[in-house]
Amino acid sequence: MPIFDKKDFPKVLAQVEQGSMASLYLLYGEDYLVKSALAQLTEILVPESQRSTNLEIVDGNQADFRQILDNVNTFALFGGRKVVVVQDCRVFYSRANLPTLYLKSKEAHEAGDLEVAARLLLEVLAYAGWSLTDVADGAWREIPTDLWQQTTGVERDQAEVAWLEAVVDHAGSTGMEVPRLRDDGSLLETALQEGFPEEQCLLLTTDTVDKRRSLYRLMEKKGIVVDFGVASGSSRKVRSQQEAVLKNLAQETLSAAGKTIEPQALALLFERTGFNLWAIKTQLEKLMSFAGEATLVTREQVEGLSDQFREEPLYELNNAMATRDCETGLLVLNRLLDQNYHPLQLLASLANELRRLLVAREFIEEHLAGSWDPNISYGGFQKTILP
Repeated sequence: MPIFDKKDFPKVLAQVEQGSMASLYLLYGEDYLVKSALAQLTEILVPESQRSTNLEIVDGNQADFRQILDNVNTFALFGGRKVVVVQDCRVFYSRANLPTLYLKSKEAHEAGDLEVAARLLLEVLAYAGWSLTDVADGAWREIPTDLWQQTTGVERDQAEVAWLEAVVDHAGSTGMEVPRLRDDGSLLETALQEGFPEEQCLLLTTDTVDKRRSLYRLMEKKGIVVDFGVASGSSRKVRSQQEAVLKNLAQETLSAAGKTIEPQALALLFERTGFNLWAIKTQLEKLMSFAGEATLVTREQVEGLSDQFREEPLYELNNAMATRDCETGLLVLNRLLDQNYHPLQLLASLANELRRLLVAREFIEEHLAGSWDPNISYGGFQKTILP
């Protein structure tokens, strides 16, 4: 079956409304978009009057996939469609995903979502074979530098992992534990090959997939896959893509209440929240409440909410220096200082970034002289440069 992009999701909903239900749906990518799509899809798949008996929702972090597959193969008590939903499933998590999971944990912390940040970090610890005590109270300093970088994809320095201890403290104080490793992927792959009974449906959501695995290719073949991913980073292209998603969310939220927003107000709101759809949604709801019966949300109303909703991530300062973006760099620097970052911490981060740039420049000029192609693909880089 075809893979759908997020903008094509209405086509998936239309198919279900016309009576065509797949036996498997996989929704993956940005958390807010995935959860919103899940709510829309389940609303159409299972009528409200049948949801108590024909809809099961399972937390993927605590899921027993043997039991889940048994439930999918068991008919609903009073007949009709039966849908089993596994939220935040872990079937694609593996050691190969550790740098991605580590980065997502960091991004969740920067967005203020300690629960998600802790859950993702615990997955990293599980696949790395580490415990909470291995990284708590500064114990991460005892992990060999090369092992740390291989596992997380980043250098082991104070500036890079300053956020880590807050997430570890949250996990410990709330009783969260490192999950046990399971081979749920093999169980699911076997079940998909055998197929599910008619009118039975398995619906999976996750933040990441591994398109190289046979499980993912089988899902493409047997079910419907929808990609809700949004690029991350600070390049102009990425920012443009993120702003398009944010504008679409703002338009949907405001138009449902019969309201619009001034372009300057929307730009200021984006600047203050960053790419955080949950935060944007919350702030838009506040603005609609403040606006009352007025149909236009103004810049003055946005200014009245708060000076800043997000914490500026430290890596954006490094990115600005690496891309020679002085204007953005100064803006980020001022915000980091406002967030009580110590000047020496910021200087150390910039020094580390400059050191990496100098090493890369020396490698290009001395070892790749005459053979370096700035337009080389990532695949070509892996084959010709990394070895």
